[in-house]
Amino acid sequence: MFDLTKALSNKSKVVQQQNATGVAGCTLYYQSTECLELVREIFRFEGWNDPDCVKFNHRVTKLTTEQSSHIIVLELNESDDVVRDAKEFASRLPTHKGVVVIGKEDAISTLRALKEMGFYYVFWPVNKTEFADFLTHVNKNLQTFSGVSQKRKAKRVAIVGSKGGVGTSFIASELTSMLAAQGTDGLLVDHQYDNSNVDVLLALKSFKPRVIDEFSAPLHEMDEEGALSYLHSVRKNFRLLALDGDMSQDNILVYSQTLCELLSRNTNFIVEDFSGSVNFKLEPQMLVDNFDVVVLVVDPSVSSMRSAKRLLERLRNIQLTLSTKTRVITVVNYHRPAPSFVIQKGEISKYLAHQLIWTCHTANILSTSSSMARAPTSTIDTSIAVLVS
Repeated sequence: MFDLTKALSNKSKVVQQQNATGVAGCTLYYQSTECLELVREIFRFEGWNDPDCVKFNHRVTKLTTEQSSHIIVLELNESDDVVRDAKEFASRLPTHKGVVVIGKEDAISTLRALKEMGFYYVFWPVNKTEFADFLTHVNKNLQTFSGVSQKRKAKRVAIVGSKGGVGTSFIASELTSMLAAQGTDGLLVDHQYDNSNVDVLLALKSFKPRVIDEFSAPLHEMDEEGALSYLHSVRKNFRLLALDGDMSQDNILVYSQTLCELLSRNTNFIVEDFSGSVNFKLEPQMLVDNFDVVVLVVDPSVSSMRSAKRLLERLRNIQLTLSTKTRVITVVNYHRPAPSFVIQKGEISKYLAHQLIWTCHTANILSTSSSMARAPTSTIDTSIAVLVS
C-alpha cells in the first residue's frame, strides 16, 4: 500500500539529486565520435555528472535496464531510416525515462513519427548551448510528467481464448517469458480470479494471489507505489499481477485494469491473459479501447472456430470508424495431436476470413517442458516477433 513516509523520502532524494546535477543522470548511445565529444563537453561545461556512454549498434539488447539515468540520448546519425531504427528499440527502452533521438533527417514526418512514439528529436548538427537548454527542458518535463514523454506507456497485449482449454494461459506465459529473456521488462496479468493455474505454468512455489478486501485502498486513492505492491516477482524482467477477493468478478476486473493503467509507466509490455474460461463477459469494445494488440487463440475445432469468428466480426465492426486500429493476430494452437481435430489447416483462414494466422504446436512442448519460467520455446517465436515489431 502507499507509504507516505517512503514517498516523501524518495521525493526529497530526487530533488537533492536534481539540484546537485542539473540533469539527473544521462546515458548516451553514440555512433560517431563527434556526437560523443559534443555531449561530454556539454556536461563538463554545465557541471553535470558525466553521462554513461555506450557505443551503439543493432546488437545492443540491454538498454539502461539496470542504470539510474533519467534521460537516454540515442544517436542515429548513421541510420538510413531514423524512425524505423528508433521503433526497433522503442520496446526495449524503459517507459519512465525521457528519450532524445539525434538524427540527420530534416523532415516533419520524422519529427511527428518520433513524437507519436514519445521520443524527442534533435536535428544534427546542433549548437552546444541549444542542446544543453534542450536537455534541461526534457529534465523538467520528466519531473512534472509533462511533454512528449507522456505518450511513452507500456504496450498492452490481450491474449484472448476463443474458449476454455485452447492454451491461452500457456501462450500468455510463454510470451512474457520470452520478452523477459530478451531483456524487455514484461508484466503478466492473470484474469482467472478463481482456481487459477498460472503458478503451475510459472513453477511458482507457495504462490497466493493478492486479495482485495475492505482494507484495500480505494481506486481513487491508488497510485503507482500502491500498484507495485500487488506484483509478484517471477524472475528478472518478469512480474505477475494476480488478484482474488470476495467482490464480483467484474469489480475485480475494473480494479486490475486500474492497476495496469497505473503501472503503464513502470514496464514495457503488459500481457493480459483472458482465457475463455474466465467468469465474466469479455466485451470487444473494452479490447479495442484499452489494448494495442489482441492475440486470439483458437484450436481447429468447430466450437472454437465459431466463437473466434463471432469475436473477429465484432472487433472489425467496432474498428470501422476508428482512425487508429487495434492489431488483431490469430494463433491456431494444436494442443493435441493434429489428427484429433476435424478442421484442416487450409480451411481455417477461409472460415475466419483473417490473414494474420500463426500456428503453434504446444502438444510437443508440454511433453518436454514442465515450466514456462525456463527458456522460451521456438514455437511461439513468430508471433512474438510480430508483437514486438
